[in-house]
Amino acid sequence: MSTVTTVDKVLQAQLKIEMEALANRLDPSNAVLDRITRAVGGGVKNVGRMEFKWRDRRLATISDVVTADAAAAATTIAVANASSYHRDQQIFYAGADDMCYVDEDIGGTANAGQVKVRGKSGTGGLTTALSAGDVLIIGPESHAEGEAIPPAFANVETESAAYVFQFDETIKLSDILMNEEGYGIPEIQAQRKDKMIEQLKRYSLAMYLSIGGREILSAGVRRHSMTGLNEYLAGYTDDMSGVSGGLTLTTLGNLVRPTTIWGETSAQKAIMVGQNAQAAISAMPATALRATPGSSKDWGVEVNKLHTAFGQLPLAYDPILSQENGLAGEMYVLSTKNIQQVQLKGLPAVFRTNIGNSTDIHNQTDAYTGTRGLRLTLPEQHRRITNIG
Repeated sequence: MSTVTTVDKVLQAQLKIEMEALANRLDPSNAVLDRITRAVGGGVKNVGRMEFKWRDRRLATISDVVTADAAAAATTIAVANASSYHRDQQIFYAGADDMCYVDEDIGGTANAGQVKVRGKSGTGGLTTALSAGDVLIIGPESHAEGEAIPPAFANVETESAAYVFQFDETIKLSDILMNEEGYGIPEIQAQRKDKMIEQLKRYSLAMYLSIGGREILSAGVRRHSMTGLNEYLAGYTDDMSGVSGGLTLTTLGNLVRPTTIWGETSAQKAIMVGQNAQAAISAMPATALRATPGSSKDWGVEVNKLHTAFGQLPLAYDPILSQENGLAGEMYVLSTKNIQQVQLKGLPAVFRTNIGNSTDIHNQTDAYTGTRGLRLTLPEQHRRITNIG
């Protein structure tokens, strides 16, 4: 004979429900950034410590900038990245149809901040004068016949670190609320859903705004905060307040372009737009913005494609970037393979029902608890755009 489980027994049971399972059943607009970063990042990755670290690996410098004028026949050039030059590499003068060779094992050895060079004929110095601000291209090594192979150089890896933070939130439901006419089971379900939406919105705002840190309390215990997008992208932010004409298709393409030129870049970008950017894009020609069939399945939220001169860009409107939250002028360009949510192993975000102690017979307490953080690698491949009017 089968056992009948009543709704009341289910509600009273001590259940542990993964928060992602609940979030996926809610309206995706409640937490757009959360849904997208989980979708493109392959879920939430486990880390072993509250402070987690990783290494960013970048390609060696290919284009550099002259920092001081250099006359024709000069044998040194002041440059921004002297140590990026190695012996016998070709140096091209962008726009001048001329070149020279590196004439020291590593740039900056003879003179700090300068690279020693020889003329393109193999002797002498520069054949074209250079001005501060000119762009140099560091080309391949030009090997002499029978010459020994050049020294090996490895690309520098940069270590980065951020924090996972722990959160707790509870909701208490009394036995009167659960049994009073007009409330009961539907009210409990509504209360739980509202609390879930509230937690997702708070977390989504933290993904944008939180500043990472560790607070050591007087008792020696630690409290953490995660690093949000604004902190990650502090050095990669464009201010639109002084741009005449506002956000146009051309302007947007030019804002995205710099995120595509770096090594190891993701071919796929995603744009998160706020209230003002959404209004500007909605006013663009109909041919610029097209619905993407099946986007909800791939991205977890409704995504359109914006057609620019620099590619087709998936675009999602995040209602949390609103005037009410002081974020109406925000927009983010994200490199999808270089952003991921993380959690401390063994402490995922969960919803626990009826955690109250056994002596409290009149109240049922539910808890929303877990750990979460955000890892964003190679920030130069992302961009924050602010003050969109």
